[in-house]
Amino acid sequence: MFMSCDEAGAARRAIRSADPIDSASAVRLARLHGSVTGVDVRRLPQGTEVIVDTRNSRYRLVMQENNASSALIQGGPYFPEETPVRIEGSALTGSLLKSGWIGIGLLMEVSTADQRIVTSRVRSIVVDPDPVLERSDSAVSAA
Repeated sequence: MFMSCDEAGAARRAIRSADPIDSASAVRLARLHGSVTGVDVRRLPQGTEVIVDTRNSRYRLVMQENNASSALIQGGPYFPEETPVRIEGSALTGSLLKSGWIGIGLLMEVSTADQRIVTSRVRSIVVDPDPVLERSDSAVSAA
């Protein structure tokens, strides 16, 4: 297992790229570890928040539908306000795109109704479950 750094520079445990990520384990692992090496956004539940730090910007994504790539995005020079987007995926360079995936070291690609944006390389990803899920989980744990 290797480490991933957050913005403050403190290392946190990250899941290995070979680990399977489904919607339940992604949320569970995010609660335990915070940072991940990559995530299939199509498997995240609605309301899940994903913070993506790239070489040049920080983006906040909120997933809008279960089992889909639609999200609200805010951050970077193109999205000063929350904007609906489709997360196309990420790529090293050129035309080879891993659909629905955001991965460290890759370029994230998102599209709006009228443009496609390619970010600088992803440096870190933090997945936070829906705050409503957090409250209901903690209520169940406390009972």
